[in-house]
Amino acid sequence: MTDGSRRVWRAAPGTLAAVVVFTVLAAGAVAGLAYLVYRRQGTPWIPGALALLAVLALLYAWRFGLHPRLVADDDGVHVRNPFSSRSFPWSEITLVAPGENGLVIGTDDEVAEAWCVQKSNAAIAQGRFTRADAVAHDLIDALELRDPPLEDRETGLRIRRARPDEARLLTRIERAASEERLEHLFLPEEFPYPVREVTTLWRQLLHDPAARVFVLVHADDDEALGLVAFAGAEVLHLAVVPHRTRLGYGSALLEFAVRQIHDGGEPEGGLWVLEGDAGTRAFYRRHGWTDTGQRRPSRYPPHPEELRMVKQVRSRPRRAA
Repeated sequence: MTDGSRRVWRAAPGTLAAVVVFTVLAAGAVAGLAYLVYRRQGTPWIPGALALLAVLALLYAWRFGLHPRLVADDDGVHVRNPFSSRSFPWSEITLVAPGENGLVIGTDDEVAEAWCVQKSNAAIAQGRFTRADAVAHDLIDALELRDPPLEDRETGLRIRRARPDEARLLTRIERAASEERLEHLFLPEEFPYPVREVTTLWRQLLHDPAARVFVLVHADDDEALGLVAFAGAEVLHLAVVPHRTRLGYGSALLEFAVRQIHDGGEPEGGLWVLEGDAGTRAFYRRHGWTDTGQRRPSRYPPHPEELRMVKQVRSRPRRAA
């Protein structure tokens, strides 16, 4: 989307056609019935009530079928539903994703669903790419025109926003980055990689307005090389595909997350790391993260211990002398 442009999405053409045809037929049938009653009884009251029902049917079709729309312009994204309207400035949008009742547009403070852009529950469960995903991609592309991804022109690397349909991609990246490295903690014969659970977790994060999920890619072909996810002051996930380790990609993703946490006004960042993952713990220490002594069981069986690490990301104000 370029400056001065405006895009409008309404209900899918098939849905609009079905609503219009059904309503016209229903209104015609009611009007015809009104005429027959009038011819037979000669009284205007019942035919008048039926005619009113026909008019209400047409109004219903307009309000629920033709009126709802999603508009994107230079000011932001505007959701028009049958009985409500919301507008979201581009600078405040943190979430664009298909939901159960429409395309979800969200900020840190509020969320609205655009009824006109639907994705069925079956399509969501199966991970199928639909019109709703295509609209979400268009809106995220427009968002990135105003807030471009971090890009290094020399290396051709870019840190871009994850798309709402990329849960499986994120699962593949995380699995590739961790499965072999952590096999001493999660024996493959006893505890195979929990693909379904991890994919579900990513879908939840991609629909959470408080979460930020980014993917490291090659700008030329969009090849995914790594990922980072954080919410508030918490780094939730960091991963780099095995054949791209020791090239500084993990450091770049971590530095990006820390900077975003800093820009969000948080004084300290935090994360959890597996106690038995010595290499990752050393990586974080090299970047200024320190152990706090806090422990907790990890999410997946056999639930090895995790350790809490923190890093000061914003200078604390000095006390007056």
